[in-house]
Amino acid sequence: MTNIKTIVFDLYNTLIEIKEPSNFFLKLFRTSKNGFDLEVKAYLRLIMTVDIDELMDVLPSEFENLYNENRHTLESELRSVVVYEEVIDMLEELKKDFTIFLISNLASPYKEPTFKFGLDKFFDKMIFSSDYGYVKPNQEIFKEIEIIAKNNPNEILMIGDSFKSDIVGANTMGWNYLQIKRDGNILKDYEIQNLTEIRKFI
Repeated sequence: MTNIKTIVFDLYNTLIEIKEPSNFFLKLFRTSKNGFDLEVKAYLRLIMTVDIDELMDVLPSEFENLYNENRHTLESELRSVVVYEEVIDMLEELKKDFTIFLISNLASPYKEPTFKFGLDKFFDKMIFSSDYGYVKPNQEIFKEIEIIAKNNPNEILMIGDSFKSDIVGANTMGWNYLQIKRDGNILKDYEIQNLTEIRKFI
């Protein structure tokens, strides 16, 4: 990976972690009378690809009612978010030599910790699924990076925790990739335990 010019990071379980997850939006679905007239898969896709304000208009009024009634649970979940200890130092170091991007599959309220912890200052562009209408591994969300960075696929490195979303998506695009596995169960040559190990590959 000696020709890397751009590094693309996933967000949750790569840079930050929810210490007290509540599966907030899934709980709203399960609490609803009939799943807001949607199958769970379709509902979760909508949650991940549409901004929360727009969701209030798209989904039945029951969604907004349940959201407001249980908002404290979401706020508690977001307060429990922490940045992994090596992340800030590594981003500062990498920013000196590489263009850095973020691609994250998330419901729009979960963008908040990115700004709370000041992570946004490290990225040339942040691409959130709830803003773009696509989720990884859909190629459209990866193509945004290629358009902005103007790099060849083999000059881009994707780093994330999800094999399906991050690794498969990057591989389909012809990008380089590393899968972060913070549980320490390293089995493949493209797996790393934390971000300090990126140095070995670039």
